Amino acid sequence: MACLILKHFVHEMSFASVIVENALRVAEENGAKKVKSVTVVVGELLLINPDQLEFCYQVASQGTILENSRIEIEVAKADISCVNCGKKYSQPIYLCEDCGGFVSVKGGKEMILKKIEIENRDGG
Repeated sequence: MACLILKHFVHEMSFASVIVENALRVAEENGAKKVKSVTVVVGELLLINPDQLEFCYQVASQGTILENSRIEIEVAKADISCVNCGKKYSQPIYLCEDCGGFVSVKGGKEMILKKIEIENRDGG
């Protein structure tokens, strides 16, 4: 049963590990004693479950200066439109349903470490 549960978190755990690794690097470069919060922007096309990412972040940050910090997740929408007629879509498709033209997908695949709120060693 444990293997089945962990299998569903592998995708989010890999992203959480990268977030923790990069947040630690930035925090340490800035003399952090503790990290209070981390804000990330996640593209909707990465198919990240925010609740699972938050859980995995809490697990991955244990024993570090990020432990007990808050993760704020902002979801970035993709800009999906037909290159011929400009029709907008909410989900990726291959060809425009109206004119048969190719569809362009911009954004929605990013993972950005937007903000880290820290407590400095000097108390600031």
